[in-house]
Amino acid sequence: MTSDGTSTKYLYHFEIVDYVVFASMLVLSALTGLYFGCRSKYCKSKEDQTLSEYLTGNRNLKPFPVALSLIASYVSGVTILGTPSEVYNFGTQYWFIVIAIWISGLVVSVVYLPVFLKLQVSSSYEYLELRFNRVVRTIASVFFVLDEVMFLPIVIYVPSLAFNQVTGIDIHLIGTIVAVVCVFYTFLGGLKAVVWTDSWQVIAMFISVIVVVILGTVSIGGPSVIIHLTSKGGRFQFFNFSPSLYERYSVFSVVIGGFTYWTCFNSVNQTMVQRYLSLPTPRQSKMALLLFTIGVSVFVWVCCYTGILVYASYYGCDPSAMGRIKADDQILPLFVMETVGHLRGVPGLFIAGVFGAALR
Repeated sequence: MTSDGTSTKYLYHFEIVDYVVFASMLVLSALTGLYFGCRSKYCKSKEDQTLSEYLTGNRNLKPFPVALSLIASYVSGVTILGTPSEVYNFGTQYWFIVIAIWISGLVVSVVYLPVFLKLQVSSSYEYLELRFNRVVRTIASVFFVLDEVMFLPIVIYVPSLAFNQVTGIDIHLIGTIVAVVCVFYTFLGGLKAVVWTDSWQVIAMFISVIVVVILGTVSIGGPSVIIHLTSKGGRFQFFNFSPSLYERYSVFSVVIGGFTYWTCFNSVNQTMVQRYLSLPTPRQSKMALLLFTIGVSVFVWVCCYTGILVYASYYGCDPSAMGRIKADDQILPLFVMETVGHLRGVPGLFIAGVFGAALR
């Protein structure tokens, strides 16, 4: 890693091909929405142009793309940039979140999913009206909207921060552009456009992170070097069973807290339920949930591994302490630019993958 100011500045910034790769992601997203919007308007009869078609794709989608869309709904740029940063700073105890993910998936499949599928509702809040009354439904809907209004700016802000670091473009400008593109393809194409856009965005996201991890592992000398330096730095730690509430991470806090959060989100959140209900049969809905659980587990595992990879790469020269980054979430973009920045298009692919996770 260079400490020269000029060289570092060069490594920080995109080249033309990186901008092209990133812009292609936005253009392809917009074209997907345009395609499904035009297809629905001009290629289908008036009878087929229903609210069910727009919201659930007439419950006729396939498990694999829906599973990818579920991954996109849950994984965000915060996951890609925040998880490695968390492991970098506080160690590998967070890895136990994978156990919580699987327990949550089992509970959602057995307890929650059958209820929504049996009632054939179009939203989780419609169930509340059936179970209680319209007032309860309205209150829950308002809280959901408030939750999304407060959460989505964070989802957009974090990858915008990474983009700003490697391009110098204003955070608010790129955040606005990405948000407009997301609204555009969702408004035009409905759930089908969202699902198919999510599908290729998740594939791009996986590819970008895997490429960075493989090249980074090779450049440092292999997994054995990573484990050695991480252990030496006190970051390679598992099986902390301390019951103390003052521990940042323990097996109990990660598994119990992770299970509670994942179940809360995956069981009744409208962004997830809407996708469960877009499949024609209960078996296919459960298959999509299983594929989603596998995919998210793998991705979170890779993000945790990325954290110790970055720690080993910067062992003894913490970028934050040296003033090379202003926020912890910038450490992975810095690592990407310094590790694979010489490979044209790879940084652009990575940032496109981060933003792909933000488009939900």
